[in-house]
Amino acid sequence: MATEEFTVSSVIPASPNRIYSAWMDERHHSAFTGARATVDPWVGGRVVAHDGLVDATHVYLVTGSRIAMTWRTRDFPPGSNDSRVDITFEPIAGGTKVEVTHSGIPEGLGAACRQIWRTQYLDPMKKYFAKPGAMRAAYSAAKKAGHLPLSGIKASRPAPRRPFVPSPEPSDEEEEEEEEQKPKKTRPRVESKTIDLRELARAQAAARKEAATKKAEAKRKAEAVRRAAEQAHKKAEAKRKAEQLKQTRAEAKRKAAEKKQAALEKKKAAAKKKAAQKKKADALKRKKAVQKKKADALKRKKAAAKKKAAAKKKAAAKKRRGKSTPKRRTTTRKRPSKRRSPQKRRRGAKKTTKRKAAKRRGPAKKSRRKPVPKKRKAPKKKAASTRKRRPAKKAKRSTKARSTRKPKRRR
Repeated sequence: MATEEFTVSSVIPASPNRIYSAWMDERHHSAFTGARATVDPWVGGRVVAHDGLVDATHVYLVTGSRIAMTWRTRDFPPGSNDSRVDITFEPIAGGTKVEVTHSGIPEGLGAACRQIWRTQYLDPMKKYFAKPGAMRAAYSAAKKAGHLPLSGIKASRPAPRRPFVPSPEPSDEEEEEEEEQKPKKTRPRVESKTIDLRELARAQAAARKEAATKKAEAKRKAEAVRRAAEQAHKKAEAKRKAEQLKQTRAEAKRKAAEKKQAALEKKKAAAKKKAAQKKKADALKRKKAVQKKKADALKRKKAAAKKKAAAKKKAAAKKRRGKSTPKRRTTTRKRPSKRRSPQKRRRGAKKTTKRKAAKRRGPAKKSRRKPVPKKRKAPKKKAASTRKRRPAKKAKRSTKARSTRKPKRRR
C-alpha cells in the first residue's frame, strides 16, 4: 500500500524544556490546541487530542530533545497501520526550532495531516509562547469551554485503544442541583507544631542557594547556546560571503574571457577583411596590367601596320619614278617654333608686299656694277642624325601646322 511522508518546521520563542513540558502537560496541551486532550507522559503512554480526532502512543522520549510516537486519526482506513511521527527540539537564536517528520501516512491523507500539524499545533504554539498574556487567555478560554481535565499531569496506566467519546456538557439546572447537593467544604484542622527557627533558616538558605545555583546554571547554558548560535551565524555569514566572492570572481573571469574572445574574433574579422581587400586590389592590379599589356600590343601592332603601309607607299612611288631619273633627296628640317615679336611680324608683312609688287613689275634691270661677293663661313659639319627623315609631304604638313599655331605670349 502506497504511503506519504512530509516534514514541517517552525521557530517557537521558548526553550526546548518549556515546550516539552507543555506538550506532556494535559492542561497546557488542551490550552494551546483549543480542544480537550489527555496525555500519558511516559513511553507507551497514550495521547488523545482534538476531542478524539487524534490517537497516538509514545514510543521514544528524550526530555527537551525528542518525541517519537505512532499516530493515526479517525480518517485512517480500517485495517491500516499507524503512521510514525518524530518531533525534534533544536535550540537556536531567538527560540527553539520544532521539526515534525510524519511518515507512513495512507495515500490521500498527507495534505490533511500536514494541515493538522500546521494549524492545530505549530502556529497555536507560536502564539501561545510569543505574545505576553496569550498563555493566560488561552488557559482561561479552555477552562471556560470545559476542555481542561480535573488533574494536572495524569499518572494512569496505558489504556487499550478505544474510541474517544466526549462527555456531555451538563445543563445549568443540573449544575445548580449538584451544587445544592454537594456539602460545603470545610477547612480541616491542622495540628500546630513547634518550629525550630534555626533549622528553618538553614533550610531557607539552602533553598536560596540551590535556586541561585540553578539560576546560574540556566544562565550559563543560555549564554552557551547564544554564543553557539552567534558563532554558527558568523560561520554561515562568512561562508555566504566567500561564496558570493567566488561567484563574483567567476563572473569577472567569464566576462574577461568573453571580452578576450570578442577581441580575438574582431581581430580575425579585421585580418580577413584586410586579406580580402588585398586580394581584390591584387586582382585589380593584375587586370590593369593585362589591359595595359593588351593596349601596348595593340599599339605596337598599329605602329607596325603603319610602318608597313608607309614602306609600301614609298616603294610604289619609287616604282613610278623609275630607276633612270633618281630624284634628289630633300631633307626638311623641323624649324624650331619661335614666337616673333609684333615688330618682326610687321616687317615680314612689308617684305611680302614688296615681293608681290616686284613680281607684278617684272624682273628688275641688271646693274652694271658687280655685287661684292660676301664672305661665306665654312659650313659646320653636322652630326649624323639618328632620327629617320620624314618624306616631303609630311614636312609640308608640319610647316602648315606650324604656321597655324597661335603665337605664344611673351612672358
